[in-house]
Amino acid sequence: EVYDFLGSSCQKFGAGFWKPGSGIIHQIVLENYAFPGGMVIGTDSHTVNGGGLGMVAVGVGGADCVDVMAGLPWELKAPKVIGVHLHGAMSGWTSPKDVILKVAGILSVSGGTGAIVEYFGPGVDSFSCTGMGTICNMGAEIG
Repeated sequence: EVYDFLGSSCQKFGAGFWKPGSGIIHQIVLENYAFPGGMVIGTDSHTVNGGGLGMVAVGVGGADCVDVMAGLPWELKAPKVIGVHLHGAMSGWTSPKDVILKVAGILSVSGGTGAIVEYFGPGVDSFSCTGMGTICNMGAEIG
């Protein structure tokens, strides 16, 4: 009943909704909602996975989402930007997970609070979309 209600409400108001059993949310975000240069606000902590395609993807609390769905503006403080300049390319047994683990080790669990972490430089070219999605998804652990 709950899923039927949510599904019909989302259809009525033009919001995205994925049913239980639709697939792994990380991949659903990349395949159905993410696009380069876009912005998505979602109520799932895995919404940030959309950053794998170069978009601003933010997971928010339920109250924030209700405000947006009711047509109220979504407001937030301008975030600070933390730049991570990547040189070279990954090789051997390294993976994008190694990058975010190193960044998390530097910033700890609150160093990214109120910030957007932007990865740039020639090293980014060696990451796949799902690799960047992994970095974005695990980035939630730094604040």
